[in-house]
Amino acid sequence: MQRDFKVERTVVWYNQLAQFCLLVCCYIFLSVEVSAIIIRHDVEAKKHLSESASVPALIDLPHEGHGVLIDPSWIVTVAHTVFYDYTGKMITIGGESREISHIIYHPGHNAPPKRLFNGDAQPLMDHFFHNDDVALIRLKNPVENTKPLGIYRFNTELAETVKLYGKGRTGNGAVGEDTDSERGVLRWGENRISHVHSNWLVYRFDSPSDDSLSMESMQGSGDSGGAVIIHHQGQSYLAGLASWQMWRGNIADFKGGLYGSEAYQVRLSSYKQWIDGILVLPLVELDARRHVFAS
Repeated sequence: MQRDFKVERTVVWYNQLAQFCLLVCCYIFLSVEVSAIIIRHDVEAKKHLSESASVPALIDLPHEGHGVLIDPSWIVTVAHTVFYDYTGKMITIGGESREISHIIYHPGHNAPPKRLFNGDAQPLMDHFFHNDDVALIRLKNPVENTKPLGIYRFNTELAETVKLYGKGRTGNGAVGEDTDSERGVLRWGENRISHVHSNWLVYRFDSPSDDSLSMESMQGSGDSGGAVIIHHQGQSYLAGLASWQMWRGNIADFKGGLYGSEAYQVRLSSYKQWIDGILVLPLVELDARRHVFAS
């Protein structure tokens, strides 16, 4: 079979972007024994194991990263984890293969230029902060065997304790992310929303001495698009998606997953109107809005 070098180069570039992106969007430091979610150094890794059935709406995307089923025909994810045109690709939902029919980026999404990945991190952080890192994936046929997860639609996320899920890299706050780890088993953790911006939910990875939660964690590389879940009145809601991690200083010195790190999650309550509008569009309009990937 002939190799498609154009696609391979695209995957390499977007993998570099994704790796900085929980720097940006999906950082998870992992020790050899753990396969996702960065945890406290004084907590056993096995306590963070999660059965896949606990979040059936969490979907593995091609290569790495996640999306969440929010409608029988739609998945929401972070835009930077769609590495190239996934139209026609198959993903597994509820044990069955499903075909992707459309990729719809938010009109405010812009991939950062490569020049921002050198030197002082602040210009890249500014780009991330002002970017709309969200996309919708439409399935060719609706899912019937998996219940979608509803979006949290209230502006009351501040100080809420949230559950985090992912299969990316892991590790612990004392040493940071294990960059040699790959996509593993589903893990979970908790954190508390410390800051809220118009499009972002922020939590800080506190050390045990900073009065952290017993299951204090953060998401990491490979967890982009991972679910950030709020429990409200006995129901679980999708409040955010793992996107990027703040860094100050030279990008070459970046180390993700250390205590004190701040992680930024796409705040879905701010995108509810855009999402609702896309979900009701007829196919002819979706075709017109379908993202065109550069050749």
